[in-house]
This record gives sequence, C-alpha cells and structure tokens, in this order.
Amino acid sequence: MSVNKKFSITLISILIIVLLSLFYFINEYREKITNATITRQQLALLEIMDVFTSTDQRLAQLDASKDHQAWLHLAKLHADTSAITGYQLGEYFRQQPQMQLAKLWYQVAIRQGHEAARIALANIYFEQQYYADIKPLLLPIITNARALALLYKLAMQQGDIAFIEAYKFHLAQGENAALYLELAQFSVFSSTSVSQLSGPNISTKLPCLVDVQLFATNLTGLRHGQQLISTFEHHQLANYICLQTPKYIAADALNCQHLAIESINCNATVWMNRQDINSRYLGIIVEQGNANVDNGIMYIDQQDNLDVLVHELSHFIGFVDEYPLPRQHQKCHQLQQAPFAHNLVVLPDYYQGERDKLREYILSQVPWGRLIKDSTPILTQYQHGWQLVTPAEYQDEIGLYASASCDKQNHIQAFKPLLQRTKLEYFELLFPQEYFDIIKLAPRDYLMPSYHFNVSRDLAKQGDYAKARDVLLATQFD
Repeated sequence: MSVNKKFSITLISILIIVLLSLFYFINEYREKITNATITRQQLALLEIMDVFTSTDQRLAQLDASKDHQAWLHLAKLHADTSAITGYQLGEYFRQQPQMQLAKLWYQVAIRQGHEAARIALANIYFEQQYYADIKPLLLPIITNARALALLYKLAMQQGDIAFIEAYKFHLAQGENAALYLELAQFSVFSSTSVSQLSGPNISTKLPCLVDVQLFATNLTGLRHGQQLISTFEHHQLANYICLQTPKYIAADALNCQHLAIESINCNATVWMNRQDINSRYLGIIVEQGNANVDNGIMYIDQQDNLDVLVHELSHFIGFVDEYPLPRQHQKCHQLQQAPFAHNLVVLPDYYQGERDKLREYILSQVPWGRLIKDSTPILTQYQHGWQLVTPAEYQDEIGLYASASCDKQNHIQAFKPLLQRTKLEYFELLFPQEYFDIIKLAPRDYLMPSYHFNVSRDLAKQGDYAKARDVLLATQFD
C-alpha cells in the first residue's frame, strides 16, 4: 500500500472520529438544552459548532413543544445577545403576571434597540402610574404610531395641553387617524380654547326635560362616559334626561380635593371659563372617588356603572335618597314648609282632628298625593289621634311609608311613596314605574339648580362676590 493511500485512510479516519465526536458533542449539548442545564459558555460553543440549527430555531421548537422550563432557561442565556428573545421574555413574565421581571427583560431588549419593548414597558409604567418614566422611553420613537398613541394617552392623563396641540396633525395621519377622530369627537383639541364669562349661557332645547354635559379627565373616562351614554339611552329615564357626548378636561384644572375613598369634591370655578357648555347640568367622570350630586354637578368615577349613573341622575330631576342622609342634610333639620322632592316628604308623625280633613290637608303637601287611591289609608288610629303611615297590607299601593332618609335625626320622620326598596336606596334595585308616573305630575317642580349655582357658590367662598353675582345673572334656564 502506497504512502499516499495510507495517509488518505488515516485522514478519513480522523475526520470520521472528529465528526462523531462533534455529533456526540452537539447531541449532548442539545440534551442539556432540553434538560435546562446548559451553561452560557456551553451555549456559546454550541452556537459555533452547530451550523444546522440556530438558538432562535431551538427556542421556537421548545415553544412549539410547550417545554416552558427549557425555553425559559435557554431564553435567559440568549437574551443578552438577542433583542427579540429579551422582548419575548418580557412578554412571558407580563402574562404570568410578574411585572418586575417583565420590566427587567423589556429593558434588556430596549438596550438592543427593540421598539416594541419600549412600548410594552411604557404600557406597564402607565398601568402602575409611573408617568414620569414614559416620555423618555417613547419620545425617541415618536414616529411609531403606537408610541404616539400612548403619548397622547399620557398627555391627557397629565393635562399636557402643549403636547396635545403640538402633535395633533401627526396623530391625524396613518394608523392613528381613527384615534384622532375619536379625540376630536371628545373635544380634546377644541377644549383648550377657553375665555372668561362674557354673556348669557342659555341651554339649547333638547327633546327631554334636562340635559347633562359629561366631562372626563382622561381617555379611559371619556370612553367610559360614551359607553354609559349608549347604555343609558335604553333606560326609561332617558326620556327625561339627555346626556351629551363627553368632553375632555385636564384633571389639574378641576383641582379635586377628595381621597379615593371619599365623595368626589372638585372646585367648580373652572366652569366659568368654558364657553362650550350649553347644558343645565354637568357630569364629571374622574379616576376615583364616591359618586354624588352636588346641586348642578354630578360626580362619578371610571368604575361606576349604569345603576350608579341612573341613581345620581335622578337627583337632578328631583328625587332624594331613601337611605339615611348625612346628619347635616338641610331637609332633615325641620318639617317641610313646602314639597321639595318627587319621592320624599318630611311631615309630622302624629295628628289630631277629623280624619277626612286631615287627609285632605296632608295630601296637599305630598307631591304624589293625586296618585294615592281613596281606598288606601294614610292615617292609622293611634291612642287619642292618628299616626301618619299606610299599613303594610297596602304594600302594593302608592301611599305614605316610613323612609330611612332622616333616620339620623331622631325627631324627624321622612315618608316615601312605596313600601318597597328602590334604586334611591340601593343602586342595584329598580327605578319603579310608579316614580315615572310621579314625575309626570310636576316634571319641573323639583329640579336641582344649574351648575352655575356651584360656580357662584365657590366664587363666593373665595371672596369674589362680584363674579359670583355675575355668574348667576348671566344664567338663564326655563
């Protein structure tokens, strides 16, 4: 055998041994990947030796096979050199949810230039209210439509009017055109133009008893308000109350003073500067707080549903709460001098005299008196006189039943038309048909004052009596 032939055989043998060794090496390291025991150094060697399968392909295979442990182990080793893998790890931990780890891996991806990771991290910051950290993340990629949309959401949250105006033409183009139109519908752009009160503010005529202009302090609130309007349109109370499309107002302009667990309370003087309001009442949607109606302004938060909305709106047209009112509530300090609500009277508990004459007098003080049947008693014999109450056996009839409204005042008793509990006591209950019948008797008699009353009152509290007077003089509603 020639020397050349021997050399060739030897070379082939060596090559076979090397290939076999390489095969076993690659196979062993692949098993380490599957068993989630491979080290960073071993992965670096494998990536050099294995020219047939990349780490990205291995990760895809592990993901497809639902081998989460092996995928997670390999991804953590690979993420330092792969922006995509870093982003995928961020997504994985976000869905767990383990937000601290998600933020860590998004940041790994961001250092390698991954735009989607910036947007994902910014969304987490928004949810966690780390607003100051969002702009530095997104301004470098402001040409990204998703980044611009989130920056607008942030600007509305923070009342950054300068940003809202500066980029609105960019927002109107491309992927964000629909968002631009939505914000325009909510008067996000036009609401920046305000001026001092200069003339009468007269409500336009709408096909209902009163109208309410909604406002919200961020995009979530605006959308929630629009959803409430859509749902409310199917409620019978919508025949009497019109809700106008929500408009944007910056939260800092409202200067609200309440805590999240307290009744919502905001400064009303901001409304004297708005020339884009033609409603009698305002409905303000804020992030947090307990719903309430303060004269001409309704306050609700972004979690309140249709039940809460209907309850609060009913106050505008003259319905009073049937649960215990605050001790300082003015209607429970003394007996009524005249009717003041559709569903509540504050009258003496006991009477003496001729029953028929007493009945006639009492019914004249009761807004729903004409709906009480002649056969339904309102006076029950008690000792040497009469007790004002309709007996429980007439519970299906309109009458005069004890209400809990003034229970915090021991010497005052309030009465309501129905024995049953209603939405005026518990949000979740029905607004009874009988109450709609009562509205028809005197629809405008017990309306709350317009929101201008709130403005005037708050101006007076600040000592600006001249403006307080001007606001009321410039207000005209039928």
